[in-house]
Amino acid sequence: MLLFDGNKLSGAIPDTLGLVQTLEVLRLDRNSLIGPVPSNLNNLTNVNELNLAYNQLTGTVPNLTGMDHLSYVKLKDNSFNDTFSMGDSIGGSLQLVDLQNNQISSVTLSSGYTNSLVLVGNPVCNTSLSNTVYCQNTDENPKTYATNLANCGNKLCSPDEKLNPQSCECAYAYEGTLYFRGPSFRELFDSNIFHSLESSLWNKLNLTPGSVFLENPFFNINDYLQIQLALFPPTGKYFNRSEVARIGFAMSNQTYKPPHQFGPYYFIASPYHFQGTTLQGGLYTSGGGGGGSCN
Repeated sequence: MLLFDGNKLSGAIPDTLGLVQTLEVLRLDRNSLIGPVPSNLNNLTNVNELNLAYNQLTGTVPNLTGMDHLSYVKLKDNSFNDTFSMGDSIGGSLQLVDLQNNQISSVTLSSGYTNSLVLVGNPVCNTSLSNTVYCQNTDENPKTYATNLANCGNKLCSPDEKLNPQSCECAYAYEGTLYFRGPSFRELFDSNIFHSLESSLWNKLNLTPGSVFLENPFFNINDYLQIQLALFPPTGKYFNRSEVARIGFAMSNQTYKPPHQFGPYYFIASPYHFQGTTLQGGLYTSGGGGGGSCN
């Protein structure tokens, strides 16, 4: 993977990039790159995600011919112009081509491509394509996943507790947010993908099977997959301090490795409510009067 998104890079994309044929994810979005995309970019035949959005790139849209592993292409918010052709050799795995807010004046569609193409904000949408789905704003993530709590009925917990999907008992979960920078998928309704993450978490973190809760996955403004995570203690209502330290180290230092399709990540934990602490001003403090965050 080459993940240089949001790094304040400037200048042109070098031709030598097309020589790195082992790349699977290429993210150069949210920089200040200029000029045309190298013509040999389609040498990167193993790339499944290409994201060059939010730059100042010009010239014709990159030729995608031969990039048969591509699933997602994001070229929005640049200055690509002239004609865009889907071609006749687009790979069958291509799910999304996002060309919003460029200067594309005409488009040649491929009869073999029936998935998402976004052209909103291009001159071509002022022509006969204006009323097509390609030129309409749509909700990119209409459905999302959450761990199933159906077996727990309508049980409610106090505001500081959450319902453990394994035991259906209320407990103080270790919570935080996962940010995945280069997942190889964008389907947020495929339960099998998220089940693999749940089982990976409880197996690799030595938790009770079923004691992981995921909710509200979405692609944020940085195009990272963001997921709310809650992990539950194996017994009782609380983790002890050594358990929180062990899990926090594994997540924050990335010794925990998620399933391959999720790619690299980082984790931001919420303060943990240890037994005998109270919440004051957004921080958990001990009953003995000493202040501080219990992270």
